[in-house]
Order: sequence, then C-alpha cells, then structure tokens
Amino acid sequence: MNKDFVLRKVCGVNVVLPTGLQVKDFGGALNLNDTAALIFEQLQAGKTVEETAAALVAAYDVTPEKALDDVQKTIDSLREAGVVD
Repeated sequence: MNKDFVLRKVCGVNVVLPTGLQVKDFGGALNLNDTAALIFEQLQAGKTVEETAAALVAAYDVTPEKALDDVQKTIDSLREAGVVD
C-alpha cells in the first residue's frame, strides 16, 4: 500500500487523494464506491487480502469467494492507478 494516499469523504463521496510528492505526480483524485473504500481502509491498516475479504463478508451480503474476487479486482485497479505498490 502506498502511504502517500489518503481516503477522505467529500460531500458524501469517497475520494482518494495524493499527499506529499504524489500530489505533483498523481495529478488528481480517485473516486471510490463504499465497497472499494472499505477495501482501501483495510489495506491501509495493513490487513491481508484474506482479512479484507472477511471484512467484506461481515459488512455485506456476499460470499467469501465473491469478496475475495472483489478485493483482488479492486487491488488490481488501485495498482493500475498507482495507489497500490
């Protein structure tokens, strides 16, 4: 997880913002739905993929397999955006 990004709620929208030197390099913000925001928070707290999937199962009516798939897809998207190392 790249610690140079923070998650904030702005006018009811989950927004990932760069900090420090990333402000110049990233050049924007990233909107996340509530599920992706939960995943981001879990990963930023140092949780594993499996622990993050378990948090999704606890928060939403989703199977463990679907939660794990959603976590991996979200990580892939965040990595592509440069938010996850």
